Amino acid sequence: MHKAKHRQKRRHIASATLLASALAAGITATALPHALASTPATVAQAGTAASATAQASWPTVKSGQRGVDVTTVQLLLTAQGYTTDADGIFGAGTAAKVKAFQKAKGLTADGIVGPNTWAKLVITLKTGSKGSAVKALQRQLTDNGYTVTADGIFGAGTAAKVKAFQKAKGLTADGIVGPNTWAKLVSGGGSGNPGGGNPGSGKLSDAQAAARLKAAGITRSSTGNCTDRNRKNCTSFQDIRVGTINGVIALKKASGCSIVITGGTEVGHAGGTYSHWNGYKVDVRRTSCVTNYIESHSKKHHKRGDGAWVWRVTSGGKTVIDYADERWANHWDITYY
Repeated sequence: MHKAKHRQKRRHIASATLLASALAAGITATALPHALASTPATVAQAGTAASATAQASWPTVKSGQRGVDVTTVQLLLTAQGYTTDADGIFGAGTAAKVKAFQKAKGLTADGIVGPNTWAKLVITLKTGSKGSAVKALQRQLTDNGYTVTADGIFGAGTAAKVKAFQKAKGLTADGIVGPNTWAKLVSGGGSGNPGGGNPGSGKLSDAQAAARLKAAGITRSSTGNCTDRNRKNCTSFQDIRVGTINGVIALKKASGCSIVITGGTEVGHAGGTYSHWNGYKVDVRRTSCVTNYIESHSKKHHKRGDGAWVWRVTSGGKTVIDYADERWANHWDITYY
């Protein structure tokens, strides 16, 4: 009699343990009967997958930010049924869609895309997948230096780039884009915020910056036809700030002008904190389209010592962009603070 009661007690404990494991793994209430009938090994595997998702390192994306991570959020929202314009600008419309998604998923509806929201938002992709989530993947691959056409079709070319990226990041190179690969993608393009301050303060390699600009339809030119930052006749993007690249892309989108960068982080420019070398500045070819846009969307502020008039953009009482008109060099010297 005592032995039978003891066996029954052990079965209750085992069932409770399986129930807790199933809930931790994110199994829905409708799936619990099946989960309780599963072996401990099956539940353990589900728990491991959930743990991997939770442990992945994700950036925080929120209102006011711009760039490819914002575009990724927008495309993934669309893939999840919350259609959002993929303009790369985290405005009120995107915030509203994020909040609606969070509410539906039982998350805190604060409109901030942090680890818990990313974990629910990303979709596992593989060869044969199609749609806006694949476009988000392809944009991220290009942003990380693995250029691929963002056509929304997960074909052999995309699979090859995924495997190359996974191998470089120490992941299993299986071509399947799960949570860990997504986390490396959105954190690996230099758009993260390792210092905990301005999310645009991270720096990019020349390849990463060039890939972002190319995807946005922006080109570069140099008198030496080179990209070495240690040669003044080159145009280099090495160690350029994320905020600077995002700023140039925003200029392209807002103005509709053809944008050609003629100066980056190479030697030969003036020094100082907010300098070319430190990644805050770019020189953009002076065209009538660019000039008209700048002069109609900023305020003429002061004349520099070299004679260049500076047109300024402020927000909240702070300077965010300075456009210096270096007419003699046929370019605008732009500083993104």
